[in-house]
Amino acid sequence: MSYRVAVLLVISTLAIMIIPGAGLSTQNSPETEVELIEVQNLSADGRVARERNVPILMLVSQVTCPYCDQIKQEILHPMLAAGDYQGELMMRELHIDSGAELKDFQGRAVERRQFAHGYNVYLTPTLLFLDSKGRELTKRMVGINTPEMYFYYVDESIKAAINALP
Repeated sequence: MSYRVAVLLVISTLAIMIIPGAGLSTQNSPETEVELIEVQNLSADGRVARERNVPILMLVSQVTCPYCDQIKQEILHPMLAAGDYQGELMMRELHIDSGAELKDFQGRAVERRQFAHGYNVYLTPTLLFLDSKGRELTKRMVGINTPEMYFYYVDESIKAAINALP
């Protein structure tokens, strides 16, 4: 386990034990976000990712998915709160069960579940690591196979996505 991962595990555990919800915000700036932002306009997100040369980590989830909540509460929110990858990564969440539309990377309106199916995502949670045009940069993560190692695998996938950018 890398030093960065160990420090994050300690910080996230302390934050959850001492001050539940501390530091959570709903600001939409990729540099300051600590709350996972729901996907609305991937065309605009793609432009920001391209300008900053950062990948997009997208959690494909459902409201009724306990494992999706587990990933958010134990991995992604603490990672954001700790400032990991600040300025190096955008994180977004795609609820596929909302029925609402979003703008895809080409600016077209598409239903959320249909968008996910375009990536052959049928199970939640799934983590996609995308470039500014929506191309997958590294292997996706489907489900939670080893909860005790999941943080490490997410961290490694983020590094791989960053390194895969041109």
